[in-house]
Amino acid sequence: MKKLRIGLSLLLATTLLVSSCKENVNTENETTQKTAKVDLELEKAAKLKGMMHANPLPNYMTVILSNIEVLNIDEKQHQQLLTISKEKSPQAVGMATKVGEIERKLYKSSLDNAKKEILAKDFEESLTLRTNLVTMKLDCRDHVVEILSEKQWNDLVALYQEKMPFNNKTEMTILIKHVNPLPNYMQLIRDGVIQLDEGQEDKLSKWSMEHHPRMMELAGAVNTLENDVYNLSINKELKEAILQKVTEIAALKRQIVLTKTDCRDNLINNILSKEQWKALSSK
Repeated sequence: MKKLRIGLSLLLATTLLVSSCKENVNTENETTQKTAKVDLELEKAAKLKGMMHANPLPNYMTVILSNIEVLNIDEKQHQQLLTISKEKSPQAVGMATKVGEIERKLYKSSLDNAKKEILAKDFEESLTLRTNLVTMKLDCRDHVVEILSEKQWNDLVALYQEKMPFNNKTEMTILIKHVNPLPNYMQLIRDGVIQLDEGQEDKLSKWSMEHHPRMMELAGAVNTLENDVYNLSINKELKEAILQKVTEIAALKRQIVLTKTDCRDNLINNILSKEQWKALSSK
């Protein structure tokens, strides 16, 4: 009887141990799955953020494929939309990612005192990518319009405007960062990164008075045009009319980047000492 009790105790302990191990494994698997899901969502969010920065057009597929039942998309339509998404989405993400890479390069190149001509050339590459991306997304929109019924399209527009309205950048520092990939040297100086003497302050103030209002005006115009592009796309305006707006946006951004580079060169050549520029450009 004693041996039997010992045997039962060992069996119970073994069963509990195995059960505990299984629970630990299940918990680890659940944790891994949750982590993977969070990582995937973060990756999707990062890609969407990059896409919205690189082009002002609505990203219809993001909302459509997440609301198939809400929009009453049938199986045939679903497959047609998936075909477009599988073909075009990687290309679009690649373009948006490349825009981000070029802009990060521009930021560093400006700090490294790259010549204006080099910065302008690299910036033109980013503008070309943006135009190509807009063209692709407009073609995608037109395919979606063909696939959906009029009611489905109207429901999609209402849903999109609810979930992803145009990001109207009323905060000027956010807007400037959006339209200009170069460092904002004036802001760094205002933040106290370096200290200027009275003569330097006067020179900087004169430059700011001559150019700052125009920069704000240009940035505001970009925001207005991007809002126009967003609404024109939703209203099914012809591709050519939207691309004309995109060309206007590019021209404004070009002016901003070139003027910002002139500002940097003025700081280096006429206002700051070598030590001050080194301190400013290291931030």
